[in-house]
Amino acid sequence: MLADPIKSTTMPENNKENTAAVPPVAAPASTKDDAVKAEEIKLKANKLFGSKKYAEAIEEYSKAIKLNPNVPSYYTNRALCNIHTEAYGGAITDADKALELDPRFAKAYYRRATAHMALGKLQEARKDYNDVIRLAPDDKLAKVKLRNCVRLAKLNMMAEALSPLTKKVLEIDQIDLSNYLVDDDYKGPRLPKRKVKNENGDDTDQEEEYIDAEFVKAASEWFRDQKSLPLRYVLWIVCQIQKYLRPLPPIIDAAIPKDHVLTICGDVHGQYYDLLNIFKTNGVPTKTNMYLFNGDFVDRGSFSLETVLLLFMYKLLNPDGFFLNRGNHESINMNQMYGFEGEIRAKYPGGSTSKRIFNLMEETFECLPIAHVVQEKIFVVHGGLYSKDLGKADNDNVVTLEQLRSVSRFQQPGDKGLLCESLWSDPQDAPGRGVNQRGVALRFGPDVTKAFCEKNNLKMIVRSHEQKAEGYEIAHDGRCVTVFSAPNYCDQMGNKGAYMRVTPELDITYHQFEAVPHPNVKAMAYSQMNQFM
Repeated sequence: MLADPIKSTTMPENNKENTAAVPPVAAPASTKDDAVKAEEIKLKANKLFGSKKYAEAIEEYSKAIKLNPNVPSYYTNRALCNIHTEAYGGAITDADKALELDPRFAKAYYRRATAHMALGKLQEARKDYNDVIRLAPDDKLAKVKLRNCVRLAKLNMMAEALSPLTKKVLEIDQIDLSNYLVDDDYKGPRLPKRKVKNENGDDTDQEEEYIDAEFVKAASEWFRDQKSLPLRYVLWIVCQIQKYLRPLPPIIDAAIPKDHVLTICGDVHGQYYDLLNIFKTNGVPTKTNMYLFNGDFVDRGSFSLETVLLLFMYKLLNPDGFFLNRGNHESINMNQMYGFEGEIRAKYPGGSTSKRIFNLMEETFECLPIAHVVQEKIFVVHGGLYSKDLGKADNDNVVTLEQLRSVSRFQQPGDKGLLCESLWSDPQDAPGRGVNQRGVALRFGPDVTKAFCEKNNLKMIVRSHEQKAEGYEIAHDGRCVTVFSAPNYCDQMGNKGAYMRVTPELDITYHQFEAVPHPNVKAMAYSQMNQFM
């Protein structure tokens, strides 16, 4: 029999499952030599996996599969690598292929269940865990995962059942800040207050809180020392940013005035200390030192609340020089699975308190713009471009900026349409459009990028959404740039972070940086996905 799936002490829990009762039945390889070579390559891939070099491991497993496509474990091994690189659609495809070869291969159901969980497809995951238990009834770990899956599915069903009754009632409208006081013994930064002016511009006896640079600086240092703001301040900040964002259009035109510079940052994913390092090396945000953060502020990193609150505060402090785009992780499903919801519960315990913060955050995320157009020439969006059938103008099937300016963004991304693809799509080297390995949206080629830029009179697109070893990548003949600003992503990927600086003349420079130390709270510490990996 050919070797079983990956064996490594660094493997996640689901490599410990008991599948002895259902061994894979591999069909013969085309030649004995091919089978031997494939097994050697698989062992090399296993070592790469153990070193967390997932992309390289995928390449080696693919070579083994090409030599001997009849071994189910090759596909499940590659599926696990796909899961670690967030290619959940690819993982499902690999699991499907393994099951074609051996319908009783329990590990394939495991892999597919994990990928379904990552995509928030709980019912599909539930079916797969049931199949694991059917095939391996003594697998205690599978039973635990099934119970957790069922619990999450029930919670989601309850939330969906209630949503028609409450969908017209915003969380922000239910909050009376006078009910939230700051304790007298609180030693942290306090929001400054000023006199409220009447309609004639004269001071009244009433006072209001506001944001100033001193408070933002003090709050950033307070967060750095792992201390929390009072609940009143958290609610006040998020309410204020929502009030500012909600009237904005879905696409923002961002000009860079003379003697100003705009820095575009990609995903930061709750890596608060790396965010502080960006401001340390590139300068704190000011009117002349402008910033645009291109989505995915939260999840995975375990300091997501501090990260998003600091970004919101800088936006309130300098609304015309600090910009925020929505990413695919500014959504309910992602936040429930990848840590943001769990982090809120941990840092502001109490069911009603944490639920209020989470709900307020989610409706605020829906207010974030989808994209920015910088100097009329650079389209900045988190994911990427669009399916052919979404374009409507001039019968050329190219999506226009005018179409995007009319998108209704006050909703969850869903799994199709302009909003979904803005947040989820990825580029590819091949021309045309292809299936996205993530299992959502699409991949778009250099010809798609060229047509979009020419149609909309753009120089280039800047997107994020993908971890890059060097922190950034220039593709599609210079028209498509990926920038990713979370170095050593998830405390394990070893990648650099990067940001790009843009002048009013559209001169662009790229800057790389390494991860900095952070307190001993591991990435994914609050994630629901931990129990399914």
